[in-house]
Amino acid sequence: MSPGRLRLRGGTLIKIRTLTGREIELDIDPSISFKHVKELIEEKEGIPPAQQRLLFSGKQMTDDKTVSDYKIEGGCTLHLILALRGGE
Repeated sequence: MSPGRLRLRGGTLIKIRTLTGREIELDIDPSISFKHVKELIEEKEGIPPAQQRLLFSGKQMTDDKTVSDYKIEGGCTLHLILALRGGE
C-alpha cells in the first residue's frame, strides 16, 4: 500500500487534496457519513475532525450526510481545508 492511502472495504476510491497539494486516497463505502470520513483522515493525518472542512464542487460537506448523499463517485477529489479557532 502506498503512503497516503488507506483502504477499507467498500470500493469507492476518493481523493482528499490538502492546501499544500498533498493527496490522500481513501477507499470507502459510499454509505458512510462525512463524520466517519473525517475520522479516517484524523487516523491518517492527525488532524482532529473539528478542524477539518471538506469541500466538493464548492460546497462544504456536513458531518451527518453520507458520501452518496452528495453523489460523490469513485475518482472524485474533495478539498480539505483547516478551520483554526482563534483566541478571544
